[in-house]
Amino acid sequence: MTDDPDEERFDQGISFLKNGKIEEAIEIFSELVEKDDQNHKAWNAFGVALSHTDNLESAIHCFEKAHAIDPDNDIYRRNMIRSKSPPVKKKSPIITELKEQKKPGQLVRVILASLICLITIGLLVFASLSGMIPGISLDDVHGNPDLNLNGQGESGGMITPDVSTTPEHSIATETPTSVPTPLSTPTPKPEVLFHFIDVSQGDAALIQSEEKNVLIDAGPVIAGERLVEYLKKQNVSTLDMVIASHPYDDHIGGMSEVFKAFKVNTYVDNGEPYSSDLHKEVIGLVTSDQAVRTIVKAGMKLPFTSMVQMDIVSPYTLTGHPDEDSLVILVSVQNLTVLFAGDASDVKTPAKILKVPDHGSNNAVSSIANVRPQVAIISVASGNSYNYPRPGTIEAIEKQGSKLFRTDVNGTIVISTDGTNWTAKSTR
Repeated sequence: MTDDPDEERFDQGISFLKNGKIEEAIEIFSELVEKDDQNHKAWNAFGVALSHTDNLESAIHCFEKAHAIDPDNDIYRRNMIRSKSPPVKKKSPIITELKEQKKPGQLVRVILASLICLITIGLLVFASLSGMIPGISLDDVHGNPDLNLNGQGESGGMITPDVSTTPEHSIATETPTSVPTPLSTPTPKPEVLFHFIDVSQGDAALIQSEEKNVLIDAGPVIAGERLVEYLKKQNVSTLDMVIASHPYDDHIGGMSEVFKAFKVNTYVDNGEPYSSDLHKEVIGLVTSDQAVRTIVKAGMKLPFTSMVQMDIVSPYTLTGHPDEDSLVILVSVQNLTVLFAGDASDVKTPAKILKVPDHGSNNAVSSIANVRPQVAIISVASGNSYNYPRPGTIEAIEKQGSKLFRTDVNGTIVISTDGTNWTAKSTR
């Protein structure tokens, strides 16, 4: 907790902003920038508040001021660019096409083509009546037991004539003008990727589906840059959703680097009123980057893509203990289920793949017995001071017959699936 009255006033303004009290927030941020013209945080927050009003020019001025004071801050730069580039509605090309008039030349060509078709049809009819083109007689029809005059066979289905009965009536398999039919290739099933990222002693996982991205946790502070680098290698430019399982440093430490590097659309957490400086910083970034904060609990679903379903299975209510209040998330891709358990103990939801809770501590033993996973993944640092994963946890995994992956041994683990089949690979 800080004793700086300006910081307390800033936090109060952020609280007003999150609760939709825009005028009160504007009053506070205006007071702060008047008091300290170099307070870039206040200038940026002032701009965010003004962007909720019709005073867009003043909002742009505030973002420009914040960016001028701290030009290396990507959030300030992004807010400035957004405010200067409001979305422009495009005219539908379909409407334009409907309004086009046919030119006189086009009408003449249509008439000539119609006359040529009529003349051709007339010549064909004349040739047929003159005996130049042989026809199929009723005797031919009656002589073929597979055909009748109703166009149906004995089975009542559509009939295909036997082309091998009479050479005269056979269908040529090759002609000079025939066009080969292209071979059809089966459309590959879309993939969903689960990346369990090596962030040392902490958790971070990326889910990718239909060109959308969800990040669950962001590891410790020391792994922030490494996490950003990995996400960029996976062609991430926007994070459609960032989820914090709970507000401990080894799960939200890299959030600051993530918000600086990427556009974040939605931030999801359990709403726990945790008071660490890091947690306050992250919530401030959510507001200043204009992400939508969504507080969830058990029974709620998170919208993602048509292939992926995300269900919050715990907690229903907060206990006040951050580990036990971890968001437990069941991700389903048709037949494949993946359970992200945060640091919660005694998780009970069955799943085929389990992100083992609490980095493999003894608290995870009952969860492994309940979930009965085919694959267990432990995110942990090599040689960590907690001696994780504990021997009892490894024994519980072996007892279940589960395949074990560890980030300290295997590095980052990537699971790809089409909902029916899945494969796992590691970077080491």
